[in-house]
Amino acid sequence: MSAAQNAEKEPIIFLDDISVTFKTRTGSLLHPNLVHAVNHVSIKLMPGETIGIVGESGCGKSTTANVMCGLQSPTSGKVYFKGQYVTKRTADLRKPMGRVGSLVFQARVVSVVSPHPATALNPRMIVHDQLLDPLLVHKVGSPAEREKRINELIGLVGLPKSALRALPGQLSGGQRQRVAIARAMSLNPSAIIADEP
Repeated sequence: MSAAQNAEKEPIIFLDDISVTFKTRTGSLLHPNLVHAVNHVSIKLMPGETIGIVGESGCGKSTTANVMCGLQSPTSGKVYFKGQYVTKRTADLRKPMGRVGSLVFQARVVSVVSPHPATALNPRMIVHDQLLDPLLVHKVGSPAEREKRINELIGLVGLPKSALRALPGQLSGGQRQRVAIARAMSLNPSAIIADEP
């Protein structure tokens, strides 16, 4: 079997019996109350698949998405990115994980990871520079190739080229969300995790 065939049979992201528990500020100092955000979830995201997690508000959908893209560590269980064990993340694993999965943050709820597109984008950087940043961090392409990719991305999300010179505060909420989607697609990740349909 070829390496390409093996890669197609290997999950892009595999959550193996993960649970996430948060301590609250209520309860006693030695025995704080616990919130069980995610309980024993297993998900395999295979190449070419689309997975939807549906549930009521507060049921752990966003927490699961955060675990899938490496922003949240599980309390128990194992996380694999393209077969590599990444439950205990190190600084060296952050870049490769960023190339595997990109997260498009939810537009309504603001949490620790700042998932509102207005706050997920740097208010002092024009759209062009927001799209350029991941390409620079991951050392993707030459300067000319980066510019070509930025123009391609802005077209893919249906924004005019004039939006590249705008600050996030000069865009509508929907336009900011499109910029967040373009940025998520900038590195051609194997998976895009959208925290809202």
